[in-house]
Amino acid sequence: MKNIVLTGFMASGKTVIGTALAELTGFSFIDTDVLIEMEAGLTANEIFAQYGETRFRDLEAGVIRKAGKQENAVIATGGGAVLRPENIAVLRENGIVVNLEPTEETIKARMDQAAKTRPLMQGQDLEQVLERFRARKPFYANCDYQLCVTNGKSPSDYAKEIVEMLDFPIKIK
Repeated sequence: MKNIVLTGFMASGKTVIGTALAELTGFSFIDTDVLIEMEAGLTANEIFAQYGETRFRDLEAGVIRKAGKQENAVIATGGGAVLRPENIAVLRENGIVVNLEPTEETIKARMDQAAKTRPLMQGQDLEQVLERFRARKPFYANCDYQLCVTNGKSPSDYAKEIVEMLDFPIKIK
């Protein structure tokens, strides 16, 4: 079985949906942002503050190379992982890429909470965040499947949709 890779904008639900998807499929769950923090011994906010985005993206690329070699894993990437084509190429070698596409309304609803842990949302107003989202859309489109995510369903509901979309060989209860 190939890995299931989740991409998407900040706060699109990659971690919570990925966790539910791993439970449903029996796959392991890998969150690349968590791996970056473990490897660096710093939070994402601290990495950005002390070393900048380029260093964070370099760490991210290294973690993605390692994660991409795993088998039977659900891999949740950071929102900017798609900005480097080599990241998606590595993940695609042994995985199917599913982009979680939030609506602008969903981003707005999640922004205040998300800004606490996402450095690129801190100090940004809604329009600045939405500009970043729109600019990244072509990168997010480089995936195998798209799934629109809103605040109307549970992570488990989205996990079931992904399993059905991928025609994953398990029975859904």
